Amino acid sequence: MKKILFISLIVSLLFSCSDDDSFTESRKNFKYPESKVWKHGVYSKWEAQELEGLFDGLEVDVIYSPEKNDIYVGRVVADTSKNLPLDEWLAMLKEPDKMAYWVDFKNLNANNAENALSVFDNLVDKYNIKDKFFIESRDIKALKVAKSKDYHVMLWVENLHYWKNPSLKDTISVMNMIRSQINDLQPSAISCEYTMFPLLCDTFPEQNIHFWHTPKEYTPENVEYTKKLCENPSVKVVLVDYPTPDIF
Repeated sequence: MKKILFISLIVSLLFSCSDDDSFTESRKNFKYPESKVWKHGVYSKWEAQELEGLFDGLEVDVIYSPEKNDIYVGRVVADTSKNLPLDEWLAMLKEPDKMAYWVDFKNLNANNAENALSVFDNLVDKYNIKDKFFIESRDIKALKVAKSKDYHVMLWVENLHYWKNPSLKDTISVMNMIRSQINDLQPSAISCEYTMFPLLCDTFPEQNIHFWHTPKEYTPENVEYTKKLCENPSVKVVLVDYPTPDIF
């Protein structure tokens, strides 16, 4: 942890001369709910129904099926066989327009973005939730398509703890890559696993930052750590696997 904090300080100093005015657009006016604590991984429509009103925001993974031209709740293409369309998931909520959503689009890419987002267009109109959710992806070209349609886009950024790109050999190169992606996309928010706290906040304080697994285990120590994340002004959302947000 001390090593991470030291690296964070060095990187923040290196980037302290960046022109924050160029990131004005990344603060796109998403109306965040009162609570920063949202529920992670809501894959069941029954769970979504139970959590409505308990959490202010829900996170769900989705897959686009070109064969069925529909969006399904799930993490991999095989999950589409479970036949839980996102439409059906949303239909379980009494007031879907009162909630906020983090939609992790697992297979969104430049090739399917137009068709997939056309399905989204119908859903957001049906439930009046266009300004209520983020579309998350690591595919910048696909997110640009979503952004052109006035969706709030969230860029999934690299994690120093398990990156696989051999060309990224040190912290500075990773931070430079993330900065380049942010400059290119100008996202509404960036997202990463909690182990990138506080490095992301110190390096990109002008961004809306969302964390997941914050941390995952439900222990008193981890609850305190999650509270610490919430206290940082750059952190706008933390996804928790905890049963309720009452402790916050």
